[in-house]
Amino acid sequence: MDPPPSPSRQRRTAVGIATILFLVTLSAYIARVNVSVALPFIGADYGWSNAEEGVYGGLLLGIFLVGYGVSNIFISPLVDYFGPRRSMLVAVVVFSLLTFLTGVVGMIFLALISTRLLLGLSQGILYPSASKVTQAWFEPKDRSKVNSLHLSSMYVSNLLVPLLLIPLIMRTDWQVAFYAVAFVSILTLIPLLIYLRDKPSGNHEPTERKPLKEVIGQAKADFKEALHIKGLFVLTAADATGSLVFWGISLWLPTYLIQAKGFSLETVALAASLPYLGGLVGLYFGSLISDRTGRRVLTTSAFALVASVFILLLIGAQDQGMVIFYLGMVFFFIGILPPNAFTLLQGICPTDKVGTATGIMNGLAVGLGVLGPMILGLAVASTGSYDSGLVLLAVMEVISAFILLFFLRYEKSSSAAPTEQSE
Repeated sequence: MDPPPSPSRQRRTAVGIATILFLVTLSAYIARVNVSVALPFIGADYGWSNAEEGVYGGLLLGIFLVGYGVSNIFISPLVDYFGPRRSMLVAVVVFSLLTFLTGVVGMIFLALISTRLLLGLSQGILYPSASKVTQAWFEPKDRSKVNSLHLSSMYVSNLLVPLLLIPLIMRTDWQVAFYAVAFVSILTLIPLLIYLRDKPSGNHEPTERKPLKEVIGQAKADFKEALHIKGLFVLTAADATGSLVFWGISLWLPTYLIQAKGFSLETVALAASLPYLGGLVGLYFGSLISDRTGRRVLTTSAFALVASVFILLLIGAQDQGMVIFYLGMVFFFIGILPPNAFTLLQGICPTDKVGTATGIMNGLAVGLGVLGPMILGLAVASTGSYDSGLVLLAVMEVISAFILLFFLRYEKSSSAAPTEQSE
C-alpha cells in the first residue's frame, strides 16, 4: 500500500483525481451518445424507412438504458468490494472494446443491439465508482463542486458529439467514428493507472481474498443493507422525478423545436445545443452556492421550482430567441439536482456502502427517467400539442422539489462524517 501523501501533495492529487473522474465520465458519455448522431447514417446503410428508423433507432437508444440500469443496481455492490480504481479500469477497457466492436459488427443488427446492451452493463458502475472516490478524497463542503465536475460531462458530451463526430462521419463513415471514440476512450487508462487512488492513504484492498461465489454473496448482502439506509428512497424519488424532466425535454428537443416552434433544419442543430450551455453554467453555479451555504436541499428545491416556471413560459413563447433563452434557463435550474443528490447520498452512507447505494439511486433514477419522453410523446399523440406535456413536466419538477424537502431531516443528521467500515 502506498504511504500517505503530505497535505500539500494530497491537495494537488485531489485536483488531479477530480479531473480524471471528469475525463473518464466524459469519454463514457461520448461512447454512449455517439449512436444518436450516427443513427441517420446507420439507417441509410441498412436501408430503413422513416418508420423503421423510428422503431430500430428507438431500440438502439433504449437498450443501452436497460443494461445501464441493471448494472447500476445489481453490479455496483462489487465496487464496494474491489474498490473504485479497479472497477473503473475494468469499465474503461470493456466499454472501449465494445465501442470498437460496434463499428466492426455494425452491419449485423443483432450484434449491434448486443453491443449497446453490453455497453450499458459496462458503464453502470462508473458513477458508483466516482461517487466512492469523491466521498473518500473530498470534504463534505467540497463534494458538490466535484460531483458537478464529473456530472458536467453529460452536458459537455451533448455539445461536443455533434460538432466532432458529424464532420468525421461525413468525411468517412459512421463506423470510423466508433473507432475514433474507442481510441480516445482507451487513452483515459493512462491517468487512471498512474494517478488514481481509491483514497488518500492508498488503494483499497479487500480485507481477505474470497472465492467469486462468496464475493457475489457479500455483494448481495451489501445490496440488502444499502436498501435500509435512511433517506435513500426519498432521495431516489426526488432524483427520479427530476430525471423525468431532463430526459423528457432532452430527447424531444430537436423535434420540439422544429414542430412546435418553427425552427428550420439549418438552425435546429445549433438551437438544440445552446440550452446545454445553460445547464453547464447552472451545474457549477448551483454547486458553488450549495458548498458555500451547506444548504443543498433548499438550494436544489428552490432551483427546481424556478425551473418549473421557465418550463411553463415555453408554452407561450413565440420568438425563437426567447425559446432558446427559456430552454437554457430550464437546463440551468434543473442541472444541480444530480450532483447534489450524489453529494447528499455521500453524506448519509457508510463508506463501504456508498458504491452500492449510488448504483441503486442512479439506476432507478435513470430507469424511471425514460418515462419523461413517454409523457411528452403521449401528450402530443392525444392532443396534437406539446403544451399539456410541458405542463405535466412542470408539475413533475414541483413534485421533485417537495419530495426533496422531506430529505431535510436526513441532511441535518448527516453533518458528521460517514462511518468507515470494512476498509
